[in-house]
Amino acid sequence: MNKTLIAKYVSSRIKPRHSFILALAIISPIALAADEPTDQNTNTENNTLDTLVISGVKQSLTTNVSQSSMRTEANLAEIPRSVVVINDEIASEQNASSLSDVVHNISNVSEDNNYGGTRDQFSIRGFNANVYEDGARVYGVAQDKAVMEDIQYVEVVKGPESVLYGNMNPGGLINVISKKPSPNQATDIELNLDEHGQQRLSIDSTGALNKDKTVLYRIVGVTDDSDGWRDDSDSTQTFIAPTITWFASEDTEVTLFYKYNKEELPFDRGTLAVRNASNTGWDFLDIDSSRIGTSFSRQERETEKFGFEVAHDVNDYWTTRFKYQHQKRDTDGRRVHFYAASDASVSTVLGTSVRNQDQYKVAFDGNINRYVNDSQASSNTDIFSWENQLNFDWGKSSHTIITGADATRYKETIINNASKSWSNTTMAALSARIFGETSPNSGLYNYYTDSSAANDPNDYYHLNTTKEEIKEYGIFINDLIKYGDWNFAVGLRHDTYSREFKDTYDSAILADSAGRANFSNSDAKSPNNSNLSGQIGALYKLSDSVSFFSNIATSYLPNNNFDTVKQEWVDPQEGTQYEAGIRFSLLNHKLNLTTSAFHINLDNVAYRNDGNPISYDVYKQRSQGFEIDGDYAINDQLTTLFSYGYTDVDFVDSPDSANKPVNVPMHNASAWLFYDVTEEWGVGTGILYVGERAGNRRKDYDYKLDAYTTTDVTLWYQPSFANDQLRMQLTVANIFDEDYYSAGSDSTQNAVYLGEPRTVSLKAKYSF
Repeated sequence: MNKTLIAKYVSSRIKPRHSFILALAIISPIALAADEPTDQNTNTENNTLDTLVISGVKQSLTTNVSQSSMRTEANLAEIPRSVVVINDEIASEQNASSLSDVVHNISNVSEDNNYGGTRDQFSIRGFNANVYEDGARVYGVAQDKAVMEDIQYVEVVKGPESVLYGNMNPGGLINVISKKPSPNQATDIELNLDEHGQQRLSIDSTGALNKDKTVLYRIVGVTDDSDGWRDDSDSTQTFIAPTITWFASEDTEVTLFYKYNKEELPFDRGTLAVRNASNTGWDFLDIDSSRIGTSFSRQERETEKFGFEVAHDVNDYWTTRFKYQHQKRDTDGRRVHFYAASDASVSTVLGTSVRNQDQYKVAFDGNINRYVNDSQASSNTDIFSWENQLNFDWGKSSHTIITGADATRYKETIINNASKSWSNTTMAALSARIFGETSPNSGLYNYYTDSSAANDPNDYYHLNTTKEEIKEYGIFINDLIKYGDWNFAVGLRHDTYSREFKDTYDSAILADSAGRANFSNSDAKSPNNSNLSGQIGALYKLSDSVSFFSNIATSYLPNNNFDTVKQEWVDPQEGTQYEAGIRFSLLNHKLNLTTSAFHINLDNVAYRNDGNPISYDVYKQRSQGFEIDGDYAINDQLTTLFSYGYTDVDFVDSPDSANKPVNVPMHNASAWLFYDVTEEWGVGTGILYVGERAGNRRKDYDYKLDAYTTTDVTLWYQPSFANDQLRMQLTVANIFDEDYYSAGSDSTQNAVYLGEPRTVSLKAKYSF
């Protein structure tokens, strides 16, 4: 791949597709009815509508206020839970380009299978994490990647939060909080470039629409036309997010929002773990920047979100809120998958020569079979929420009670197509028998002798259509109690869940008698699941500097798996966490630490057995460990942010075929140091360590992803002659060019994702 230098981009002309951002930059601040002059030194990211009361000095790095942990703004110093909040200023100073870069600051959070680089996926404390946006869960396989320019801060809650959010994994959740309108007029225009070909332009503008400042606006826009470090990795994005807040009275606030996001990006499964020549261990194919999956392996997605929130103070003690959000997604993906398919793995099925997966059985001879999954998916999500917050004193105790109800409906339709000539093991014989395809494994190529480049076969046929509808209803109550030096959190939630699923195969496939064992229509309705979740926690404030906390919390998650052997649905997953920790705020609140130890049990973990009929192994998963998250204002110029996590995770009472949960390092650590050299210049450096992880949960697939350490360096300049309106930042990520694997796909095809090489980037932001 021909890499382009930053200097070439700086001197080149911005592409025409960026013009709508420039138009927004001109239009947004024009005489928006604000009579007061603009504060030229005001940065958009610091203008939050509500002034949050923050304890500690390190307000520029973390905040002590969280919305996610108690479903309302709450001071973390008073909550008996582990929560870390990273705001957009630290993301900006680190030049974070993705949600992964942000959560790397937090202990026991690790990257997981990101579905070919098309979505954000993480684990917390050894379990898959649920991602939320402004408290609303993001459903479906077509999840967006977070738009960094739209993020005010990121909250990571450790441990189960089913008591407030319903079904989820017990490790915790990540809640991305969007930027909100501010009464202070401010506009930021930002340009991001890097040596591989990134060209990203954004605008963030906010202010008042009338003289009284009772109507506020914010608009965030992004346009991106970039190349990545991998071959054939060009991508485009258009994002726009206007928000209006109306203070209808002293007691009533109404917020309306709309978000539109259109992306086209590569679907890249990375490299392969293969058996070595002696078939005694594992190797990883060294593909550098080349792609096994070819250039036409891509995904397009278009997302619209809109909704509103009405908050009304009924009296001095009672605030009620009603929220509604609609999410609509359309995706079109032509995704190339691949697996090692050595000559020794060739078999004859129904008279057709078929390339089977080597899996863990056969030494790799260089042959790789590629096949195409082509699909069009459409989904709609409606989320309703009614919340009530009650604040009152009762005797010597004070209470903040959050109670309310949620209702969610998710509908999804997926049309799946397969290629006649680029088929996998299952589909090759079908393609030959039904369509007369003589070369169903035409996606085959040799790693040692052939080029991986190939043209789209364009011979697709309809395989099946799936339709799914999920309905969830929940009611909850949670009480944050203060009594002297004690704080308690007590909560309960009741949920009901139902799912309807219909799978309809093409008539030509069903007509083939040989295919009926693998392909059959299904129209199943899962039984209604109901669940009661709870939490109880206590925090004792020993002094102004030290407090102790502990909690017990539960989670539940429907399995949606029907065992055709037992003729029953697998019971929902049920998790329980036990946690104890200490919070320190030392040296006149300059040094802030949260340490905790945890033990999590999860029952009814279900994995499907290979083959037919469909059955499941059901067992348990256990996770335990400890962690440290902290920040330290060493002096007025020097600050640091750091974390360390230890997680011991394993399957319990599992079959001999089970290995370990994947992509969970036993150790992870990070540290960032920021130094303001002068009022104009600053420098920062960060180190990330991720320990060894299992690459596959199956015992026979015992390859591991090696531990790695990356180092970033960033330098920023805010010249005084520009009246602090211009900020330029030069960043070198992975400065020592460490080779590493970010995650495994946990499949029998053994795909492994590659980490990014050394990358030099330049960011320029102008504020007015």
